[in-house]
Amino acid sequence: MTVQNRISVSFNDEEFAVLGRLATHTHKTKAELIRLIVTEFIRDNPDRFRRETSIGLTRTKNIVLPDTDDR
Repeated sequence: MTVQNRISVSFNDEEFAVLGRLATHTHKTKAELIRLIVTEFIRDNPDRFRRETSIGLTRTKNIVLPDTDDR
Protein backbone atom coordinates (compact mmCIF):
# COMPACT_ATOMS: atom_id res chain seq x y z
CA MET A 1 0.00 0.00 0.00
CA THR A 2 1.36 3.41 -0.96
CA VAL A 3 1.37 6.07 1.72
CA GLN A 4 0.84 9.69 0.73
CA ASN A 5 1.81 12.76 2.74
CA ARG A 6 4.88 11.10 4.19
CA ILE A 7 7.66 13.07 5.87
CA SER A 8 11.02 11.99 7.22
CA VAL A 9 12.18 13.32 10.59
CA SER A 10 15.65 12.82 12.06
CA PHE A 11 16.48 12.65 15.76
CA ASN A 12 19.76 12.14 17.54
CA ASP A 13 20.08 9.02 19.70
CA GLU A 14 19.12 10.76 22.94
CA GLU A 15 16.00 12.41 21.47
CA PHE A 16 14.95 9.14 19.85
CA ALA A 17 15.31 7.31 23.18
CA VAL A 18 13.15 9.95 24.89
CA LEU A 19 10.53 9.62 22.14
CA GLY A 20 10.62 5.84 22.52
CA ARG A 21 10.08 6.03 26.28
CA LEU A 22 7.23 8.49 25.81
CA ALA A 23 5.66 6.23 23.18
CA THR A 24 5.85 3.25 25.54
CA HIS A 25 4.43 5.25 28.43
CA THR A 26 1.50 6.68 26.45
CA HIS A 27 0.81 3.55 24.34
CA LYS A 28 1.00 5.67 21.18
CA THR A 29 3.23 5.26 18.16
CA LYS A 30 6.13 7.64 17.67
CA ALA A 31 4.35 9.04 14.59
CA GLU A 32 1.20 9.77 16.62
CA LEU A 33 3.26 11.55 19.27
CA ILE A 34 5.10 13.68 16.70
CA ARG A 35 1.79 14.69 15.07
CA LEU A 36 0.34 15.57 18.47
CA ILE A 37 3.40 17.57 19.56
CA VAL A 38 3.51 19.55 16.30
CA THR A 39 -0.24 20.24 16.29
CA GLU A 40 -0.29 21.40 19.91
CA PHE A 41 2.82 23.55 19.45
CA ILE A 42 1.40 25.30 16.38
CA ARG A 43 -1.97 25.76 18.09
CA ASP A 44 -0.35 27.28 21.20
CA ASN A 45 2.27 29.35 19.31
CA PRO A 46 0.64 30.45 16.03
CA ASP A 47 3.08 33.31 15.47
CA ARG A 48 6.26 31.29 16.15
CA PHE A 49 7.19 30.86 12.48
CA ARG A 50 5.50 33.96 11.09
CA ARG A 51 7.86 36.46 9.55
CA GLU A 52 7.75 40.06 10.69
CA THR A 53 6.74 42.53 8.02
CA SER A 54 6.86 46.29 7.69
CA ILE A 55 3.06 46.35 7.33
CA GLY A 56 2.55 45.79 11.06
CA LEU A 57 -0.26 43.33 10.46
CA THR A 58 -1.60 41.55 13.52
CA ARG A 59 -3.59 38.42 12.84
CA THR A 60 -6.38 37.51 15.21
CA LYS A 61 -6.94 34.10 13.64
CA ASN A 62 -4.62 31.10 13.38
CA ILE A 63 -4.36 30.51 9.62
CA VAL A 64 -2.30 27.33 9.97
CA LEU A 65 -4.79 25.15 11.83
CA PRO A 66 -8.50 24.91 11.01
CA ASP A 67 -10.99 26.62 13.30
CA THR A 68 -12.48 24.44 15.98
CA ASP A 69 -15.89 25.58 14.68
CA ASP A 70 -15.07 24.05 11.26
CA ARG A 71 -14.66 20.53 12.66
